[in-house]
Amino acid sequence: AFATWLILQFPGLLLWGAFIGWASFAHSGGDTSAFKKSVTCNVFGVVLAWIVAYPVASEITGLSIPLAAALLVAIVTPIIIVASKIDLLSVVPATFYGFASSFAFLVQTPDKFSPAALTSLSLSNVLIVVPLSLIAGALLGLIHGRIAGQMIGKQEGATAGEAAPAAEVAK
Repeated sequence: AFATWLILQFPGLLLWGAFIGWASFAHSGGDTSAFKKSVTCNVFGVVLAWIVAYPVASEITGLSIPLAAALLVAIVTPIIIVASKIDLLSVVPATFYGFASSFAFLVQTPDKFSPAALTSLSLSNVLIVVPLSLIAGALLGLIHGRIAGQMIGKQEGATAGEAAPAAEVAK
């Protein structure tokens, strides 16, 4: 409840994006290393989505929008897999969370899937609003984990994931 209230204090941030960022952090391991990887992968996914979205929205490919989008996604998907050989980009689902979140924002928010919005220096630009929302969620997940770690009496500064695996906490 507090996290929802907090995110809503920042108009323009995407509450659903924050929840996805938090889930990505938890899915990635829920510790400090997971925070770094999750955020890096989420942002990488957003950047790749922008690289696909701009030529599609600009209609510079000479192809229909559905065909251009499909072909560019087909090119980007293997890049995500190859890039996962880099440790910070190794959480492939987190990259896809960023990619998918970007297209959710672009396609479902009026006037955002346009060259003007994609190049603006505002929260209308997917390159700005989606990473900020995902990072806010991951940060809240990290803070939540540290508070939970303190509550169960683990070492100071550790997240719940670092403090004890879920199976041990459940015992």
